[in-house]
Amino acid sequence: MSDKKEAFLAQKLETMTLEEKVGQLLTFTWRGAFLSPSCIEQITKLHAGGLCLEPYAHETCKNLYWGNTQLDKNFQKPDDYYSIALTYFDPHNYGVSVTPEELTEALNKVQRIAMARPSGVPLHITVDFEGDFKNDYTSGGIRQFPPPMGLAAIGDTELTYQVGLAVARQLSAMGVTQMYSPVCDVNINPRNPEIGIRAFSDDPQICAEHVAAIVRGYQDGGIAATAKHYPGRGDSETDAHDVLDKVTGDKKRMQEVELVPFKAAVAAGAKAVMTAHTIYPAYDPEFPSTLSRRILTDLLRGELGFNGVIVSDAIGMAAILKKWPLPLACVMAIKAGVDHILLKADDESRAQCFFGLRRAAQNGDLPMSRLNDAVRRLLSLKYDQGVFETAGKLDPENTRAIARSRQFIDFSWEVARKALLVVRDDKKILPLNQDKKILVVEQALPYEFVGKDMYSHPHMFCEAMTSFSTNLILDDTKFHATDEDVAEALELAKQADLVVLTNYYARIEKRGNNQHLIKKLKEAGHQIVVVTNYPYIEGTTKEADAVVCNFSGSPDSIRVAAALLFGAVSPSPSTKLPIKL
Repeated sequence: MSDKKEAFLAQKLETMTLEEKVGQLLTFTWRGAFLSPSCIEQITKLHAGGLCLEPYAHETCKNLYWGNTQLDKNFQKPDDYYSIALTYFDPHNYGVSVTPEELTEALNKVQRIAMARPSGVPLHITVDFEGDFKNDYTSGGIRQFPPPMGLAAIGDTELTYQVGLAVARQLSAMGVTQMYSPVCDVNINPRNPEIGIRAFSDDPQICAEHVAAIVRGYQDGGIAATAKHYPGRGDSETDAHDVLDKVTGDKKRMQEVELVPFKAAVAAGAKAVMTAHTIYPAYDPEFPSTLSRRILTDLLRGELGFNGVIVSDAIGMAAILKKWPLPLACVMAIKAGVDHILLKADDESRAQCFFGLRRAAQNGDLPMSRLNDAVRRLLSLKYDQGVFETAGKLDPENTRAIARSRQFIDFSWEVARKALLVVRDDKKILPLNQDKKILVVEQALPYEFVGKDMYSHPHMFCEAMTSFSTNLILDDTKFHATDEDVAEALELAKQADLVVLTNYYARIEKRGNNQHLIKKLKEAGHQIVVVTNYPYIEGTTKEADAVVCNFSGSPDSIRVAAALLFGAVSPSPSTKLPIKL
């Protein structure tokens, strides 16, 4: 560490108040792109260390996190307790399309508010941008890419590096500083409802190679990579948003499987690691990784030699919340070794967690040495990324130029094309015959994950199919078709020679996808072609006559799948499933 940096960090730590230090430990979410009182006050009153961008329409305290309130009803408020302003919008109202240059201006505003605080410490701006349905910014034509499994299917680690670089260059131009990616989970359980194609593979070595490549890509593009979900959630049949699970592999199995990609991420210089809300009895039979000193301090820092920032996964997931009240969980996590807590609910729990951490520091339950160590790591990362110099000063016109660049537009299409795979076509239905009448049934994608503009909208597949044929009947369904949707599709199919459906899988859609509709159509005697993002049975189904997997619900992946159906593009002969089915 240079003398200049050492002096800078020492001066900051010496002059920061306890409240300012506690606030640095917390990343709150920002939904939408305008400054509400709650957004401003989480920065000014709760001294937020970071903001996590989310794709929902707007902030609201009525938007329960996975159906749960995060408030601790038994929380004992100190005499000087205060909360932040709350916003009471209906979370189901529509959002707007925010262009990259508009988001740059909005992030400049929040950074200027942060830099005007007495501490003068800027925010980390974090985002999920894994690909498929885990892109938390989609508007304004920004180019998206297939998720990890789609990249591993292509099998070119140099391309994976270039994808990381392209994503980082687009997002860092807007003001994003940290990526909650890559996913390092080895998806050895094909029934895993949470990870799936978010993993590169079920092979730890394939995962490790692509993890290392994309970490370098992100960080060469100016964004801190965050390897997750440490020490690995690939062997699970539950979703941590809903329940606390156990991964029961012994130490030998974990060393040979789960930990391999994380070791690769550390070796590649990943700036951060995100914890899993899962119990690993081989290392700690009592506490999940997020709350486990044995797993975070002894294993990750000690054995794996990681010296960067440890981030919690969203602390309010049911895996934590059902057993530990949030203010207590925050204290336990920091004591265990977490440096930065991701807190997603926009309600009074933000203030509860802030004051809970402050009280723990005041009464000695949270040692000041641990608090200072965490804050120092966070300040060091911001310093290394130059955020102290660039916060609030980014040029929206530069963002516009990067986001609209022909380089990224062409590259996104190239990657989407390479990630195509014909999983099944025993009857040689493909390419489609334009003389045949085709019923096209398109799922409505989760609203928060479409850009609400002409590049990214709910009917991209129907639009793309129409560019190749007008001999079509266009229909849509909910992501999980309702009874009315099913009845309509069955009736319309009587007029068609063939039915083409999208059957995407998204973990946030708890009711499932359109497997039931495909089964009904098959029972009615129709020939069926399916386009899916998911090579597991939930996506490919048993009933479909032909299946194309594009690995992604992002715009170019959807459009290039239609091109493949009509023979306008061909699948790459080198692309293959990076998993065993």
